Amino acid sequence: MFEEYGKELMMLGGTIAGFVAAVLSVLEKLMVFRGNPAKSESTAETKNEPKSESRSEKRESYRTERAPVESAPSVDFFSTKPLRGTSYLLLNEVGVIAAAGVLLNYVGLTLSRHLESILFLDMTGTALVAILLGPWWGAIVALLSNSVVNWLLFPEAGADVVIFPWSLVNMTGALFWGVLARQAGFQKYVRTSKSSGFAHMWYLLSFGVIGAIVMSVPGTLVQSALHESSVLALNPEVARSLSVQIGRWEAAVQLYLESAIGLQWSESIGWYIVNWLQNCVRYIPDKTMSAAIALVILKYGYPLFERELIHGGPDGERPRDERILPLILGLLYAPSYASLISSEGYAGPLYWPLWSMPWLFILYGYFRIRYSGPTDNALQQARLQRADRYAKALKPVGKEPSYEFCRRLTFATLIASLIFAICLPVVLMDFYRVTFKFFCVVYGFLLVVHLIRVAIAQNISVARTDG
Repeated sequence: MFEEYGKELMMLGGTIAGFVAAVLSVLEKLMVFRGNPAKSESTAETKNEPKSESRSEKRESYRTERAPVESAPSVDFFSTKPLRGTSYLLLNEVGVIAAAGVLLNYVGLTLSRHLESILFLDMTGTALVAILLGPWWGAIVALLSNSVVNWLLFPEAGADVVIFPWSLVNMTGALFWGVLARQAGFQKYVRTSKSSGFAHMWYLLSFGVIGAIVMSVPGTLVQSALHESSVLALNPEVARSLSVQIGRWEAAVQLYLESAIGLQWSESIGWYIVNWLQNCVRYIPDKTMSAAIALVILKYGYPLFERELIHGGPDGERPRDERILPLILGLLYAPSYASLISSEGYAGPLYWPLWSMPWLFILYGYFRIRYSGPTDNALQQARLQRADRYAKALKPVGKEPSYEFCRRLTFATLIASLIFAICLPVVLMDFYRVTFKFFCVVYGFLLVVHLIRVAIAQNISVARTDG
């Protein structure tokens, strides 16, 4: 009942948010169109001025006049509205990467459920975000995926058990991949265009196999809280023989531990060890493929992000984490934490230390960044410089006719979706549920188009720069 009530509230909120987003998008475009005539008028006035000076003299005098007031690099956004620093990066860097991560997580989960694959693939987007933006943004996307998007759009019943508690595994993977991607060995591996087979095996081993071993620890603890056991989809004869062998291993482990720590603890620890080993076997192919797919998407789809966020741009310094990121993660985790420790279905009264573990990482991350991280001024300067490089690289692409065509088509689609949403209450009883799904489909397709458009623009920009 709680699950259905929660989904109803989320659908209502999503409906309102989608409607507001459509209205704001239309208003923004109308304001842009309204501003264009002024630009045209100024251009016309400039053309009608007497040509008493040569073009070179005017350019030189303009530079002389403007030189004293320039204090920071200007950001000329390749759309019609200029943005600076943080605002630009939120829309065109963090927003794009986070949206791609959430979408990849949901698509991976949907494919694995419908195709009955041994792979989950619900952490592909988490790996992409963690590699590009670092562990904290990766954990934020992981939490958003498992606690909101995947849970809300899960096609079957029981999403509160199948999806929701496993956010701990997803966040663990984000922290592990994000920290590992910050190492110099990974940067060297990605920078080398002709990496050897050994280098690729190192990547798959460290990000896939070792990552699976690490993530299977919280996975086993979550299974214990949910009273589940690891199940390997095998041939029935193989499954029976393996079950017998696992029973023998568990008995042997319990016998060994009983002599060391006693009967009461030996049974629990023996169960954890055996199930952890099974989870390692289950997780290794999934996490290895997720990390591999994420890196392929990064290399082929977003080379400009790779250049700036992994290689650090022309200075070779990767962006540093901000101390607000652990606080954002904590704010997003608070509702999930309240549900996990208060519900009997998650064994909250008994397993509250498990559900409280993310708070230790959040507090550690906040104080570590606060006392050893960069200053606010350094962060602001880095944002402005990075936004300026993005804008200079993407501005020529934004002037292409095909790009403008896609923008106008997107605007027309937003207007059409808004009209449909306004008309739906007249003909439908369950308005907000239908409208929510309507916005999910429309905005989902628009999001895919936008991500593809950004990927094409980045590839064209990098190709022109290198060529």
